[in-house]
Amino acid sequence: MKSIIRLTNNVCGNSRWRLIVTVGLTVGILAGCNEFPEVASEIVAPYEKNYEIVGLEKDALLDSNNHAIYRTVNRENKGVEPVTIPVVPIEGKEVSLKTGRYIITGYPAGNIFIYDENRNLLLTELVGSYAGVSSLTVDIDASYTVRADGGYDSVQITPISTSLSTDLSAGLWNVGQDIESGDYDITIEHGYAYLHVFEEGKEPIVYELIGGTVGKTDGHVKLKEGQMLRVTKTSMLKFTPRGS
Repeated sequence: MKSIIRLTNNVCGNSRWRLIVTVGLTVGILAGCNEFPEVASEIVAPYEKNYEIVGLEKDALLDSNNHAIYRTVNRENKGVEPVTIPVVPIEGKEVSLKTGRYIITGYPAGNIFIYDENRNLLLTELVGSYAGVSSLTVDIDASYTVRADGGYDSVQITPISTSLSTDLSAGLWNVGQDIESGDYDITIEHGYAYLHVFEEGKEPIVYELIGGTVGKTDGHVKLKEGQMLRVTKTSMLKFTPRGS
């Protein structure tokens, strides 16, 4: 059996150890703020039920929580051409793109940052051949800026067509365009990953997924038309319709 131990800071004013022990479906907690057991319960109960992350850890995982996450663009990709950054200087490189949907890859590995028209961070992801995820798929508005840091030798940004799928790689995905609405079990093969579910007017939801054979988690999510999904920290997240 596998134990997963996390250190979460600044809860109840002190560092707090949360011990999650996967033995069947048993989850326990070792906390440094025993005088506030209701706080520990609020954090652990959602994780025990469906591997949902809440509290300060959730806030940290959401990056910027930029409202531009809900923005949709024209995905016809008319007149859109691939862009290659053949040499990325040590200070990094920024590019502007035509409006469209793109897949971003790079060699050997580095961080991709996407900023909106106000230079506010939309998202960031470690992408590469040797570390992080293998690609990042996103809608890009012409007003956005894409930045590749100095970890790369080269970066490729390629237009990509839209099709429905139940296997989603790292990136931003629209329920209704990229995946059908419905009731799904969610899994990854190995490593760990996060699924962010965004719905206008509601608090985002963050699920953690762990792959492998020992300590593996299988989450459950109900997707609704118009929601936005962010898959992060994994190259592939599998959605299996319930009852299939």
